[in-house]
Amino acid sequence: MDLVVDCSRKGVNLGLYASGVSYELFEPNAKGDELGLLLNRLLSENNFELEQVKRVLVTLGPGSFTGIRAGIAFCEGLCFSGKRTLHGVSTLRALASHFPEGETIILHARANLYYVLKDNCESLAEYKIPPQTHENLPITPFAKLIPQIEPSRTQKANYLMNPYSKVF
Repeated sequence: MDLVVDCSRKGVNLGLYASGVSYELFEPNAKGDELGLLLNRLLSENNFELEQVKRVLVTLGPGSFTGIRAGIAFCEGLCFSGKRTLHGVSTLRALASHFPEGETIILHARANLYYVLKDNCESLAEYKIPPQTHENLPITPFAKLIPQIEPSRTQKANYLMNPYSKVF
């Protein structure tokens, strides 16, 4: 089973994907500190256990800096044991999975500034007239990106090693 976590846009989006079936939870007012509770809720409502999750995909931004940090840290924690692989993807590239290749993807950044994916290039652009954005798209198609993304090697590091344990 795969888990997708997106905290780079408004609120928290979580999705579980198993055998072509998707289970999603979107909480528009949730913050990163609620990720554990929300994941437990999603798992229990759909009769799953955390041990069934084998791959985790997290969005890496652009977007909410605090949300991105919370999402990445939470997913790194889930994968720290090595029981799951961790995959990261640009939020814009993940949203592009909703559309045919070549579609321009736009997310609001702040006053008149927008994150843009166009011709496979990410940038920050200024628009005087607000364009149509892709803020509220669901995360269902994100799971199909997991096999295309190399897992992070960070989770394999032994962070618990005592550097002073070597006997001289």
